[in-house]
Amino acid sequence: MKYLLLFPMMLLSIIATGQNPVANEPEEKVIIDNDEMKVVEHISQPKGDVCGLGMHHHEPHLTIVLTDAKIRITPENGESQEIEVKSGTSIWFDAVETHSVANIGGQPTKMILVYLKE
Repeated sequence: MKYLLLFPMMLLSIIATGQNPVANEPEEKVIIDNDEMKVVEHISQPKGDVCGLGMHHHEPHLTIVLTDAKIRITPENGESQEIEVKSGTSIWFDAVETHSVANIGGQPTKMILVYLKE
């Protein structure tokens, strides 16, 4: 009986401390959301998704890489590409087709995505 009570207590502890109970899901924090822009911070763990959960897409945006990252990008057609990106890299993306991005490195990744609003 005490084991049945232990699991809900552990789950509440995870939620209360803000830890992400789904290891594959990136942490996403909206930093700014106003009439001109939306700025979102993404933090992913090794073997986790980087900038969205599973297959997803983005509107045009600027990505600012805050940590060295080794990632695997997989578009809808399934032709994966592995790349390494250095901390400090900034990349502008026009609208991005549906894709998934996995952290295949050994450390967490941290990126900022800036979406301009019209």
